[in-house]
Amino acid sequence: MGLSLRKQHLIKMGITYVFCLIGFFCAVFPLLWTFLTAFKPSREMLAFPPSLIPRHFTFENFIYAWNRAPFGRFFLNSIMVTTVVVLGQIFFSSMAAFAFARIKFPGRTFFFFCFLSSMMVPGIVIMIPQFISFRILRLLDSYWALILPGFFGTAFCVFFMRQFFMAIPDSLQEAAEIDGCGYVKMFIMIFLPMVTHALITMGLIRAVAVWNDFLWPLIATNREVLRTVPVAIATVFFNYRNIDWAGLTAASSIALAPLVLLFLFTRDYIIESVALTGFK
Repeated sequence: MGLSLRKQHLIKMGITYVFCLIGFFCAVFPLLWTFLTAFKPSREMLAFPPSLIPRHFTFENFIYAWNRAPFGRFFLNSIMVTTVVVLGQIFFSSMAAFAFARIKFPGRTFFFFCFLSSMMVPGIVIMIPQFISFRILRLLDSYWALILPGFFGTAFCVFFMRQFFMAIPDSLQEAAEIDGCGYVKMFIMIFLPMVTHALITMGLIRAVAVWNDFLWPLIATNREVLRTVPVAIATVFFNYRNIDWAGLTAASSIALAPLVLLFLFTRDYIIESVALTGFK
């Protein structure tokens, strides 16, 4: 009987690992193909049958892509916009999440679900009203147009942080209230340090989203000096007649590097936040 249960357990684990490997392959293979293709000469990129490993490694595509346009400026724009937006989202979203999780006020649940329902509205639906609003305020074609739409947080960030604030024992809040600690001091001194792993995880998630944002920066800015990396890659290496595959794959690999480094530096916090999810 014990052997039978062990065999069943091994079969379940084997099936789980197979599905995990399939998911890993589907997620990583396109990135691996793009990265290795960037090291191929132009003729080898279009060779048939295609090969994953380059036969002749070359770094010329990276040099060509970097010098094709002022990518140093584009990277500074993306880094600045991503940093400011993510910091704003972390600050304002965590405050709103703390209020919804820890402060009792009339209609708290109702207002939270109304706020959460905004996640069901596609971003493309509000883009035209948002564009008109920024045009009236004369903020188009400026850094304000790139920063303000996401600076004050999103419903996802509020929901994400609220779950972690609710997981903190009520006895801790009661002890702080007995000691005369107000909500502001309680939020800054007690609750925020306890959810550092969640803040970093949310910051990484939002950093990836802001860094890769393409459509809004494309329609909100016109000047080349304001371009972010995704917009620059699309406008420099795409045209109506052909696609510059050498520059495109190399530039895409360069654009991916900051996100990979950010993930490597924060992976321990991500694992910790996932491990603590659901515990109270």
